[in-house]
Amino acid sequence: MPLWPVYTGTNEPHDGITELPAPPPWRAFDGGPVLPAPDATADASAVSPDRTHRAETYQATQETVQLVNAALYLRRPLLVTGPPGTGKSSLGYAVARELRLGPVLRWNITSRSTLHDGLYQYDPLSRLYAARQEAAARQGGEGGTDDPTGIEHHLRLGPLGTALLPYDRPRALLIDEIDKSDLDLPNDLLNVLEEGQYEIPELVRSSRLVPDGVAQVLADGTDERVPVAHGRVRCRAFPFVILTSNGEREFPPAFLRRCV
Repeated sequence: MPLWPVYTGTNEPHDGITELPAPPPWRAFDGGPVLPAPDATADASAVSPDRTHRAETYQATQETVQLVNAALYLRRPLLVTGPPGTGKSSLGYAVARELRLGPVLRWNITSRSTLHDGLYQYDPLSRLYAARQEAAARQGGEGGTDDPTGIEHHLRLGPLGTALLPYDRPRALLIDEIDKSDLDLPNDLLNVLEEGQYEIPELVRSSRLVPDGVAQVLADGTDERVPVAHGRVRCRAFPFVILTSNGEREFPPAFLRRCV
């Protein structure tokens, strides 16, 4: 049976993502608890007028449309290579806008970027400061705040970590200029992109101290908290991941095999 295009490249928003066929058995994910996707009617590129304009005016070639659909059908990242200024990142915003995937999660890569940065950030110093403030308040006879020393209050998911939350429809993740990364980052991404899951060791160790082992943590790009059970995150709908490269380096064969 011929496959129909989910992404058409017409720049007309639609809900075709809901008609995406089931994934191959080896790319099926069952993470939970299931989270509702961000407002599908929101402009996925509304971070700035410039990005909105680029998303609305992006002209996709037929080859681009085919490759985007291949990535969506296979639940694989899409690697886009080309000189600067050729619209590589604009493609991510255009796809997110047409398919109503919500705000684009963007991870700008530098030579100092690590996998940990993309998954989550934990600030132990702010936790120590909160613990001291809490102790001082109690000694002064003041009522303490609502467990300010809990790890979840000092932890925020990164763009990659947020994209892998168990949303009921895919999120859009733009990993921009991955060729600027340290040599190890592409290989470090292999397991996470292949398995669609990761652990937060700090939450795994403290999960027994949290009711039902569920911690409420901040997601990237929002002030809303999402539940993470026992410190483990596994996606449900694999995100649409687009990686851009200016072609300044070659990537390991194992990494390329996992991308479209």
